[in-house]
Amino acid sequence: MAAQAEHKRYGKRGFSRVSDAARKLIRQPLSKRGFAQSSLLTEWDKVVGAQMAGLVRPLRLSHAAREGMGGTLTLGVLSVRALEAQHQEPAIIERVNAHYGYRAVARIRLAQLGPEAFAKARLETAAPQPSSEQAAAVKSAVAPVADEELRGALERLGRNIATRKQ
Repeated sequence: MAAQAEHKRYGKRGFSRVSDAARKLIRQPLSKRGFAQSSLLTEWDKVVGAQMAGLVRPLRLSHAAREGMGGTLTLGVLSVRALEAQHQEPAIIERVNAHYGYRAVARIRLAQLGPEAFAKARLETAAPQPSSEQAAAVKSAVAPVADEELRGALERLGRNIATRKQ
C-alpha cells in the first residue's frame, strides 16, 4: 500500500505524468544553482515583467548562512545593458521576494552574458511566396507607377498582402 502512494500512476494503464518525471530530472541541476523551486526560472517573465526579463536572466541564487534571511541572486546581463539593470535592482529584488513570499533575496550580483543568451529561440522558416498568378497580378497592378522606388515598394507590399493568411 505504501509503495502505491510513492509511485502514483494515472489512467487505466498506469501512465505517469510527464511533469512528475521532469521534476525529478531537473531537481538536481536546479539545486546546484540554488533554485529550490523551478518556478522562478519558468515564470521569470511574469515575475519581473517583460521589459526587465529582456534585460536580465537568473543564473544562481546563493544563500549565505551568516547573513541569515536573504541571499544573493546572480543575474546574467548584456554588458551594454548593465547600467540599466543596476538601476532596476531594487525593483527586481522586490518582485522576486514577492514571488517567493519572503525575503529570499537581499542583494543582486550582475554577471556579463553574451548576446546569444538573450536571443529568442526561433525556427528559421522561409517567408511564404505568392503564387505565380498572384505575383503577376501584383506586377500588373503597380506597372503604371512611374517612380521605380515607389513601384518596388508597392510590389513588395502587394506580395506581402497576397501571402497573408486569411
